[in-house]
Amino acid sequence: MLPKDCLSIILSLTSPEDALRASLVSSCFRSASDSDLVWERFLPSDYAEIVSNSVTPLMFCSKKELFQCLSDSVLIDGGNKVFKLEKSSGKICYILSAKELSITWSSNPLYWSWISMAESRFCRVAVLRTTDWLEIGGKIRTKMLTPDTTYGAYLIMKISERAYGLDSMASEITLEVGNQVCSSNVFLQHGEDSKEMGNLGNEKEGSVREREDGWMEVELGEFYSGEKDEQVKISLMEVKGCHLKGGLLIEGSCVAVILSLTSPSDACKSSSVSTVFGSAADSDLVWDKFLPSDYHEIVSKACNTTFLFASKKQLYHLLCNPVLIADGKMSFKLDRPSGRKSYILSARQLSIRSSNDPMSWTWKSIPESRFSDVAELISSSRLEINGNIKSKKLSPNTKYGAYLLLKITERAYGLDLIPSETSIEIGNQSFKNTAYLRCQDDKKHRLENLFYSNRKQMMKSRVVKGDDRVMSRREDGWMEMELGEFFNGESDEEVKMSLMEIKGHQLKGGVIVEGIEIRPKA
Repeated sequence: MLPKDCLSIILSLTSPEDALRASLVSSCFRSASDSDLVWERFLPSDYAEIVSNSVTPLMFCSKKELFQCLSDSVLIDGGNKVFKLEKSSGKICYILSAKELSITWSSNPLYWSWISMAESRFCRVAVLRTTDWLEIGGKIRTKMLTPDTTYGAYLIMKISERAYGLDSMASEITLEVGNQVCSSNVFLQHGEDSKEMGNLGNEKEGSVREREDGWMEVELGEFYSGEKDEQVKISLMEVKGCHLKGGLLIEGSCVAVILSLTSPSDACKSSSVSTVFGSAADSDLVWDKFLPSDYHEIVSKACNTTFLFASKKQLYHLLCNPVLIADGKMSFKLDRPSGRKSYILSARQLSIRSSNDPMSWTWKSIPESRFSDVAELISSSRLEINGNIKSKKLSPNTKYGAYLLLKITERAYGLDLIPSETSIEIGNQSFKNTAYLRCQDDKKHRLENLFYSNRKQMMKSRVVKGDDRVMSRREDGWMEMELGEFFNGESDEEVKMSLMEIKGHQLKGGVIVEGIEIRPKA
């Protein structure tokens, strides 16, 4: 078992959710996961300032207890803001009270009034009495938020039973960060009744939905909080209708991490929390973000498959099962928990030396293959298998592994007298290794080591030094040999994969090649 400090360092590089799960493994893990070293990493860098600005003193004996305190809503800045950490990730969320917003004519009692409400987290909310000019704005600096995170901004409100004029014309909502501006429209109305849009030239229409805290919200937009400090400006306005309106209650504006930028696994988990979360987690808005950007092309290229789906979530689950594409020469699949892409290139998609020579290779159909035919090595002194794929077809910013899918026949010979050389090339990077075409517990190999160890060492000296990997058994009945791994970034490059044994000069045969799989690595 690793020392406690080592475990704590490792756990501090995960997430609050992972640290809590690890505490259930053993008492040693519990002790490590409870340490201040772990939870200090999950707290925001300015947590001391947040604690000092809290309206109510926070009582805690450890950094873990402080994290849990900050995971509940904490009133700060004289009660005008709410700060909260997202429990599973530690990412920062804020709610700005109505007092923190810029509301046109809010100080004029003819148009707006300020009242206390028991159900509000703030001491005052703004109530629209009557006006023909509705304009609400707010702003926050991105340096107050978690960097490298996608956020959603929401106006938190209620519509009174005596409301009028709010849904006569769509309100315009905008979100501005730096030089980027996103805009849309929303009707401030109860229920699911839809109304035709006004002639405003906007691209989409938002909606009012209920929150778990009893309030309602309108999404004002989403934005990415990067490393640069920028001002986020959000607004809702209806100033073109020129009609009177009233009955709107404004509690504030919420800036929170949005669900659709988590993961498919997290979305499925959150759907069991409540009916509200279930409805949100099932929406096309969420699952469209988990689908690859080229899913239309993948669906159109599917072979002998008709996709029947009523939602993006259903389509996602269909694509989590292997789909034959490219005239049956490739298999596509999404990793269910993460939504990352994986491909299998069939033997027909590979470049296999002398594969068209019937004296060396034969092509045949076998029932256990997902492809129409596979390649079987009859006899050759040179074994060369190459494959390639463009990195733009894969998920960006993902670590991938490439694996040769194969079987070894009972009459195989000459395959493991000398290690095969494997390689992965992407851009100007090249990774080489060695591998034996045999299993870890091969009895024949153990016997050969007893009688021919000197000869095998001499043969091995002809190839590059490597790990001498061996094959492993897959759940689908095939064997696989890892050719290497690579990181797929944002640029479009060609990934070249190969296995070759050309230095032993001995005849070999009895290997069946199904293809090469490129899949995300954990």
